[in-house]
Amino acid sequence: MKLFYVPTEKKTGSPICVLNKPENLSTSKGVTKAWRNHDFINGISGTADLVMEWMPENKDKFGKGCVLEITNFTPCEIDTSKPETRLWFCKGNFKREGLENTPIVHSDGKGKNRKNFQKIELKNVSFEMKLNNAISKEKQSGATTILRVF
Repeated sequence: MKLFYVPTEKKTGSPICVLNKPENLSTSKGVTKAWRNHDFINGISGTADLVMEWMPENKDKFGKGCVLEITNFTPCEIDTSKPETRLWFCKGNFKREGLENTPIVHSDGKGKNRKNFQKIELKNVSFEMKLNNAISKEKQSGATTILRVF
């Protein structure tokens, strides 16, 4: 399954588009004309293998440059009291010299100790992603929907 954020669907409360939706995931249909026939969620949690990647050619394929690919997904509630790392897409990196090709930010649970990537792969991790779970440091980068990995 592939996920990406669609800002025009934010007002619906479910702006995360799901491609190749598994049977065990409940979704709603998009409401704007361009996304009407796609499946959307407002959050997801479980265990899986994750690949978050920014590629300009993804924009032609999916309408978005940054896509999260989830394989071996098992839905479950996550113990969010465990230490976490946080991942998000930062449009501001395109304007920062030396970071133009690395818009994916990896940070600690407080939004500090940032590292920038074009692609990040994680195997057999517990994760949660949902709308409006950004902390102030991430909101300053324009992020609203954060991938939390435990």
